[in-house]
Amino acid sequence: MLLNTEFYLYFPEGHEILIKFKKYEIRKFFDGQIQFTQNELQSIQQFRQKYQVQKEDSFILRMLYATKFKFDKCQEAIKTYDEWKQNMDPKVNPMSQELLKQGVIYMHGRDNRYRPIIVVNARKVAGVKEIDVLLQSMTIFLDYVLTNCMLPGQIENWIVIMDLGGLGIMGLPKQDLYRIMNYLSSNYRSRMHKCYVINCHKALSITWAMIKTFLEDITVNKIHFESCPLPLLQYTNPQQLEKKYGGVANDKQDNFWPPQEISPNYQIAVDNIKLIDQLTYVELYKSGKLTKNRICQELIKQQDLQQNNQQIKLAQKSEDDFQSCEEDNDL
Repeated sequence: MLLNTEFYLYFPEGHEILIKFKKYEIRKFFDGQIQFTQNELQSIQQFRQKYQVQKEDSFILRMLYATKFKFDKCQEAIKTYDEWKQNMDPKVNPMSQELLKQGVIYMHGRDNRYRPIIVVNARKVAGVKEIDVLLQSMTIFLDYVLTNCMLPGQIENWIVIMDLGGLGIMGLPKQDLYRIMNYLSSNYRSRMHKCYVINCHKALSITWAMIKTFLEDITVNKIHFESCPLPLLQYTNPQQLEKKYGGVANDKQDNFWPPQEISPNYQIAVDNIKLIDQLTYVELYKSGKLTKNRICQELIKQQDLQQNNQQIKLAQKSEDDFQSCEEDNDL
C-alpha cells in the first residue's frame, strides 16, 4: 500500500509550508487545503490579467515561484510545459518499462514527513544509449509517484539520491545528467526537497565547489555532495533506507518497478511530527475544508462505523436502564 491512512493525518505546519531562507521565501506546498498570502494572490491576479491564462491558482503560483515572479519567464515556462504535455507520447515504450525494471530510477522509502525517496543510478544512466527513452522512463515513473504516492497539500515534495557510483568526470554522462536535471526542473516544478549527490569522484566535488559560487543560494541549499546521504537520517527512519545509504533495509537488487512500501515505520524519536486524530480528520472533511484534497474513504468509513457502534451501545444502555426501572416499579 503506497498511501496508508497515517499519511492522510499529516498536515504541514506554517513553517513547513512557507520557508524563510536568507532573502528568499520558499514555498513547499501549493495544493489541497493550502492558503496563499495576500501578496501571492495579488501576483496571481495580475498575471492572469496580463496573459489571460486559464490555469489553477496553485499551478500559476508554482510557476511564479519557479521563475522568481518574473511574469515573462513564467509565461514562457507555462508555454513550454503545455507543449511538453501535448507532445508526450501516451503509449508506454517497452524499452522504458525495461529501464524501470532495471532500476535506473526507483523509489525506496520515505522520510518522516512521508516524502518519497527517489534513487537515480548514474552508472545505469550511463549505459542507456537513447536518452529520449530514458526521459520517457522518468516521466512514467514520476507521474506514477505524483498520482499514487503524493497527497495535495500534505505530501508534495520528494527527495533525490543521485548515486554517481564513483564515476569520474570522464566516465560521467555529463550531457545526459544535465539534460535530465533540466528536464526535471522544467516539468516538475517545486517538487525537489533535497538532492544528495553521493559516491562522487573527488575531482567532481572540487568542480562543484567552484560551480556553486555561480548558483543562487536557494539552489545550492537543495543540493548536497556526500560520500553517503547520512544527513538524510536526521529526518528518516533507518528502516526506510538501504544499507548502502546508511539505513538498515537490504540493498535493492530487483523488483525496482513498480514502487512498494519498504516499512510501515516512518517516524524518528528526535523529530516526531504531529498527526491529527481520526475524528478531527472526519470533521475537517464534513465541514468542507478538504474539498481540494485527496480523501481517505477508509478513515471516513472507520469513523462512521465507530459512531454507529457507539449509538447502538447507547441505545442498548438506555433500553437496559428502562427495563431495570420497570422491574423496580413492579417490585
